[in-house]
Amino acid sequence: MVIIETIGYGGKKPEDFFKELDDLTPDIVVDVRENPYSAYLSVYTHPQLKKRLGSKYTWIKELGNKTRMMPPILVDEESGLEQLRVLAMTHQRIVLLCAEKHESDCHRGYVKNRFIQRY
Repeated sequence: MVIIETIGYGGKKPEDFFKELDDLTPDIVVDVRENPYSAYLSVYTHPQLKKRLGSKYTWIKELGNKTRMMPPILVDEESGLEQLRVLAMTHQRIVLLCAEKHESDCHRGYVKNRFIQRY
């Protein structure tokens, strides 16, 4: 059975964020931002995360929130959840990553709950 956790980097120093991420011991980190190429700190951009995390990092654009509001409107919820399901077949611990500091303020909590409900 897969375990899904979430993490947000908002308001965190990079060293604190990466320590928190390491403590979650992810098999894979799934970026659920619609646009991971723009971030307040460049360390949180797609290229830098890919460089730092290597094969433990992937981006599912379809799970990005088009409105940045709640409830979210995902780019393509069906396709995104299916891609997440495929990852769950080969990864025991998945961490969903987004910018918001708190899961309750972010669409990643919605994505996590929808995945759990469906699969």
